[in-house]
Amino acid sequence: MEKNIDRLKFLLLKELAEKINTSSEIDLILQEALDNSLEIVKLACASIVLWDEETKETKNEVASGSMDKHKILREFDHQGIRVMREKFSAESIYVTFDMEGPHSIFSYPIRSGKQIVGAINGLCVGHRNLSTEEEFLEALSNQLGLAVAKASDWWERKIRAELQEGQIKFERLNAIIETAVTINHEVNTPLTVVLGYADLLSKDKEKLPQDAIDKLENIKQQALRIKKITHKLSRMVEPIIVKYNIEAKMIDLDKSKTKEEG
Repeated sequence: MEKNIDRLKFLLLKELAEKINTSSEIDLILQEALDNSLEIVKLACASIVLWDEETKETKNEVASGSMDKHKILREFDHQGIRVMREKFSAESIYVTFDMEGPHSIFSYPIRSGKQIVGAINGLCVGHRNLSTEEEFLEALSNQLGLAVAKASDWWERKIRAELQEGQIKFERLNAIIETAVTINHEVNTPLTVVLGYADLLSKDKEKLPQDAIDKLENIKQQALRIKKITHKLSRMVEPIIVKYNIEAKMIDLDKSKTKEEG
């Protein structure tokens, strides 16, 4: 029987190591490790708590087993175990106490590097020397510490990637705005002249054939369209880039967001 338990522990740790290498979903890894450990060690309930290294506030917490017993475990953690950690720098804690009958509790630290970043807590009903599980708990703690470190690295990489993406978007938007300002200056000035002459010519409609009048009206419409496009470009806040052809891309003016007019 003992050999079977040892084999189950070994398999759990092996599967946990494989999961850590292939996934960064820390909550799922913690929950699966806890569920399997609860069954192997024969606990009434257990929890894994991760906290912020500086503030010590809880960041992640997963629980398994009886929720009624988990309330006792959580209360003991908040009122007893955390006090022992903070005031006496306690690390591994094994306690037997009476609360509606005897209960045995353990709390084993989770380390990431040199820092203690969390704990594995477990409770069973009755008198039991849970310190006999310390070898397994230490191995489990080491694996969870690796999971925490990997998740932290993944999160930092994700934040850096998002910041880099944000910087790229910012630079792209600045380039668009600078281009729009240039267009406003270099295009709108001669465009205003074109519109002015088109208006002057249109005033003598009775002297012009209908074909010429239609062409002047088209000139004015296209000139006004250009002014509208340059104005929209200058108010761009979220450009949507689409493919123009195989080699080039363009801004989709209809889908892109612009600042609201004041």
